[in-house]
Amino acid sequence: MRKIFLLFLLLLFPSCGTGDDDGRRLGEYIVGTWQRGWGEGDVIIEGNTDIDPLSFSYDKFVFLPDGKYNGMMREGSFSSYDDFGDVIYEGTYRCDNSNIKLEFINEEGRKQTILAQVVSFTESMMTIRYENEEYNVTVTIVLRKESDASHSSSTSAS
Repeated sequence: MRKIFLLFLLLLFPSCGTGDDDGRRLGEYIVGTWQRGWGEGDVIIEGNTDIDPLSFSYDKFVFLPDGKYNGMMREGSFSSYDDFGDVIYEGTYRCDNSNIKLEFINEEGRKQTILAQVVSFTESMMTIRYENEEYNVTVTIVLRKESDASHSSSTSAS
């Protein structure tokens, strides 16, 4: 009887090693429009560089659900926009709860891949970190998801 009860508990409560973050799966939440944070600490640049957060041209990311999703990993296309609403990059993404991989063609026409570590995420906010090999720096960025109500209002930095 005890073995049947334990089996029932295992079926009722799946193991913690399933790759989820307290039951939240980034693949479910990443689809939509994300605004780069502009507050203090929303962009942190570590390394020996003169680059500051204001020098980043991208302001907004739109992740589309046009790829595959198997409950653990999502693939699709994305676009990034500057603060004027012009497209800067378009490409593909792949994400799980630990990483987001962005692939796109850069300004020089070369294929570029950014692998960002997902530091934390909720339904409405994620923090990602990646290394910029060209400048030998580590960049940490907070992205906030736009709600449907705020999507129609202005989202430019004040």
